[in-house]
Amino acid sequence: MISELRFYLTLFWRRLPLFLLIFVPIAVGAILLALSLPPVYRAQMRLVVESSQIPGNLAQSTVDTPVQEQLELFQTRLMTRDNLLSIADQVRPFRDQATMSPDQIVQAMRAATVIRSTAGTRGQALVMTVSFDSQYPAATVRVLDAYLTFILNEDAQYRSQRAGQTQEFFQQEVDRLGMAMSEQGAKIVAFKNQNADALPDGLQYRRDLLLSLQDRVTQNDRERAGLEEQRQRLLQAYELTGRVTGSGAQLSPQEQRIQQLRDELSELESVYAPDSPRVVSLKRRIAQLETAFAASSGSQTPGESADPAKALLDAQTADIDARLKQLAEDHDRLQTQLTSVQEQIDRTPGNAVTLESLQRDYDNIQSQYNRATDSLARASTGERIETLSRGQRMSVVERATQPSVPIKPNRKQLVALGLFAGLAVATGALLALEFLSGTIHRSRDLVAGLGITPMVTIPMMRSNAEVRAIRMRRIGLSLLIGIVLPLLLWGIHTYYIPFDELARKVAGRIGIIL
Repeated sequence: MISELRFYLTLFWRRLPLFLLIFVPIAVGAILLALSLPPVYRAQMRLVVESSQIPGNLAQSTVDTPVQEQLELFQTRLMTRDNLLSIADQVRPFRDQATMSPDQIVQAMRAATVIRSTAGTRGQALVMTVSFDSQYPAATVRVLDAYLTFILNEDAQYRSQRAGQTQEFFQQEVDRLGMAMSEQGAKIVAFKNQNADALPDGLQYRRDLLLSLQDRVTQNDRERAGLEEQRQRLLQAYELTGRVTGSGAQLSPQEQRIQQLRDELSELESVYAPDSPRVVSLKRRIAQLETAFAASSGSQTPGESADPAKALLDAQTADIDARLKQLAEDHDRLQTQLTSVQEQIDRTPGNAVTLESLQRDYDNIQSQYNRATDSLARASTGERIETLSRGQRMSVVERATQPSVPIKPNRKQLVALGLFAGLAVATGALLALEFLSGTIHRSRDLVAGLGITPMVTIPMMRSNAEVRAIRMRRIGLSLLIGIVLPLLLWGIHTYYIPFDELARKVAGRIGIIL
């Protein structure tokens, strides 16, 4: 065990300059980087989404976007390129911002900003935490203040704009539906005016009127038939008797008697034959009475004297003709009215269907109008709630304060990490060199490499002077590496390029923002 340890220590001593050549640059570079990296400060603020101040059962806002969706929307708009460039130009949170391109500034702003949303303790309320890292403590606060102003303005503008757009939409709907309802009402009025004589409301009246006209036409026909029959009887009676029935007030008693006998004769002739004794006897008697009446009036025959019956017949027939003419005119007028009413009744079912369709469209538009009016009232209330900031809103729980202690870099950790990395890399290089070189150091190497077992091994014999020379050379080389190389690295860091800037450039080449 001791011999093994001594062997490895001997090997380490031989490779000490190489070990130092690898270990010293890594360790010194880590130390210089840890000492030169500027401190980074972090400030943060906390926002909360408050519930509406007015109970939803009394008045409800028309902005019902889910809270998480709102936060994601605000975060997306906050991290836009134009907004980040504007804030960076105002605050200038980076040390070498003047040499950075716009893409690098945007990438650095996004890398330095951390936004987290966590569920709050008040039901639907959410807590939004925003933090920003910068080398300047005051810059972190100014950036978060700019973020806060943007988020609050965005929240107020978003909610008021959504509420205003909702109200504007329903106002347009109310105006549109109101105009449509007026146009539909005008169509209904115009249709009713054009078809006022055939509307469904007057169908029963027109049916009653039709029956009344039909009765009047029937009565007119009966009156005309009665007058025609009366006229015919007058003519027949005059032809048979020479007198006019119904004129007893103007006839003498003899004439009235003759007229009565003539009426009896007319009835007998309708029953008995012309040569019947009763008919012949009645005719003889009428002839005697006519002869006696003619003798008493001073005339030879009744037909030779003035005939007042003829004048009366003409007067009565003229009156009957006038009444018949009037009844004919009334019949034509009633028939025209009857045809018109029947046409109106026939048109009524079609008009009823058309009017029902127009009314149905009007009712549908009115129903939509009523719903739009109700929605407009609620949208107006919601817009008023958002205008007065009484609805759901973002509020500040904790404002950003200027940090006094940097969060990074952890210099001790960087130095320890650099020393460990240098030690690991140097040790690994020595081990790889030894295992890959194939150099024989011990007798076991002969056995392993050549497959023979030596009887005895004789080490290389050097004089004391040679041993001292080799030792001094190794010590000098080690001192040279351990002193000159750190000084060289320090000079490069101090006068050429700082290691932190070099590290940022290297990280930027591989897409990492430090």
